[in-house]
Amino acid sequence: MAASGRGSLDRGLELFNYLAQTGGASTPDLMQAMGMSRSAIYRLVERLQDEQYIVQSPGGQWRLGPSIARLAMAAAQSVEVLDVAPEMLRTLAQQTRESVSLGVLSGHEIVFVYRELGPQSVSVSTQLGARRPLHATSIGKAYLSGLDDRERAGLLRQLTLYAHTANTITSRQELEEDLARSAERGWAEEHQEFDLSSTCCGAPIFDHTGQVVASISVAGPASRMQAQTEIVGPLVAATASAISRRLGYEPPNTQPQPAAG
Repeated sequence: MAASGRGSLDRGLELFNYLAQTGGASTPDLMQAMGMSRSAIYRLVERLQDEQYIVQSPGGQWRLGPSIARLAMAAAQSVEVLDVAPEMLRTLAQQTRESVSLGVLSGHEIVFVYRELGPQSVSVSTQLGARRPLHATSIGKAYLSGLDDRERAGLLRQLTLYAHTANTITSRQELEEDLARSAERGWAEEHQEFDLSSTCCGAPIFDHTGQVVASISVAGPASRMQAQTEIVGPLVAATASAISRRLGYEPPNTQPQPAAG
């Protein structure tokens, strides 16, 4: 196929599809399959390698990389969750009258895959596909709080705790304490830690194996939400719990009820 007329995105997607079909390819293989010059192929693979979308084996074969694996995992998780979550998220938006979002882990961030805008005239709007840091948002902290101790510690070691506002938690110890409180009560809160205009509450979603697969949040203007977190938080937790049960999750403390009679 001739390379003319195709943009970088088209060429990148074609390369991904080719590597997915072949399992690996050399640079000359890619040149021939994609109809590109050696210099053009080198520019393309160098960019994709920098972002870990592809990696090169010691033998010189190009293969799909860890960034593709993370995207695939996030996509698989979001599709299953999105089969059951929207109806309950719409109810949550009606209950709280604020904007509701659902996100999945992608690398070291949460990416939004669903949103339900609040009915109020002034609301917080999040674009689908937007990414948010784990440590400075309720949806990110909710995800972290749902992990087991080992998984959480491993992920926290990889994070850089950037200050997005003066309220952002940048101390690892303070963040761990905040996450412990979130795990205990079932929901996380964020008070103007990512954006000074908003306050949010979030909760994790678990699948049938007990693994965190997503998290949800309710976000509203800080002037309105600051006094509502103790009301909104439990509603978010209840909704996340209902979605988790629909995915087959059984909380560890759930005991079988004795049969009547």
